[in-house]
Amino acid sequence: MKKLLIFLFLGGQLHAQLEPRMFQIKTDGIVAWNYYFGDDFESGQVDESKWHKRYPWGGLLADQKQYADPSMLSQQNGILHLNVNTNRGFYPVEDWMINHEEAKKYGLEIQGNSVKLDYITSCIWSKQSFRYGYFEIRAKAPSGQGLWPAFWLYGQNSKDEIDFMEMKGERPNEVHIDVHCPDSCEKVYTKLFGIQKNWGGWVKMNETLTDEFVVYSGVWLPGSLTYFVNGVPVSYYTGDFDTPMNVIANMAVARDGFAFNPGPNDQTKFPADYQVDYIRVWKLTSDNEYKATMFLGAKKSISPLKFGWNETESNSTLEIKKKIRFVYNKKQLAQELGFLSFVPIQPNPDQVGTYQIHYNGIQPESVKITVQDGFHNFISPTSYNGRTVLNFPKKGVYQMVIESGKNKTLFNFTI
Repeated sequence: MKKLLIFLFLGGQLHAQLEPRMFQIKTDGIVAWNYYFGDDFESGQVDESKWHKRYPWGGLLADQKQYADPSMLSQQNGILHLNVNTNRGFYPVEDWMINHEEAKKYGLEIQGNSVKLDYITSCIWSKQSFRYGYFEIRAKAPSGQGLWPAFWLYGQNSKDEIDFMEMKGERPNEVHIDVHCPDSCEKVYTKLFGIQKNWGGWVKMNETLTDEFVVYSGVWLPGSLTYFVNGVPVSYYTGDFDTPMNVIANMAVARDGFAFNPGPNDQTKFPADYQVDYIRVWKLTSDNEYKATMFLGAKKSISPLKFGWNETESNSTLEIKKKIRFVYNKKQLAQELGFLSFVPIQPNPDQVGTYQIHYNGIQPESVKITVQDGFHNFISPTSYNGRTVLNFPKKGVYQMVIESGKNKTLFNFTI
């Protein structure tokens, strides 16, 4: 593991503009990650240079009797809304999407280019694919039986799959994690009697996750996957996948008798809304696709997480209430403390740069940040509109030191 500890810009070696940075805080070191891809959904519409607005093979899911319609996507005030609603009668779809053999198998009624659907749903699917990295979404999953939002990766071989988060609205304090691939990589042997089971399952947390903004994320490295909920490590998988993968966020509805049943009941409220604040991909390498200028002038900053780190709350209360024994690798996960990110946001008046500090994880009181300019004047994190930020009053060279326990990393940068 020590070979993976990359210390960014060790003191005096390099000067660079402060771009979005993230640091993985571990008991045995601090790992520096570089921003690579993402979307903060600041504009008034989905960025089609980054996203397909439905599944690439079309939006029709015959077995679920639902259709992912691009019109169900919207963006307002820096939030992507993935909506879902009930459907009455027949709904027009493009003819090439209709697989008549599959429609017959699942009893899907067809009239011309229209099909009889139960629900109209939504999806975004990245046009770019990725192999390895840290993948995160900050999202609010809706409550209500049968509602099924997700954040996942799908392989370009149309077989490999990494499910970082699947929720069900009737299981408000649980998150489902999983993997899939053609060589049955999800099959594992438990120590108890050597029984073979599918890796993954429902992880129960001690707090409600629905109707709250939560960060769901995962580190995909050669040979391993680590899953997190607000920086709290929940599972560890040993294995790898054959192809690069696309990033997907989608809002679906479960169906009685099919995957993730039960479906909705009379108390489920429609339309329902899966809200996404941001999606980000970070890499250990420095070949950033997007630079800090992509963030400067952003209109929003992240509101404090219910379980997060800010001026008034020094400890996260989120923890696992019920572990899945054969996915919880205690030795590996005990090393994980959390993630500290620095993201440029719209500068305060009279400031040349404002960067939000965001911490997801445990033991936030152990993390110390020190920043000073070239004249050894210290700049301390402050509270701005309820957020923890660093304000830089003038252009110049600065040095940041991050400490956690006995571990320390430092780097120089220019504003």
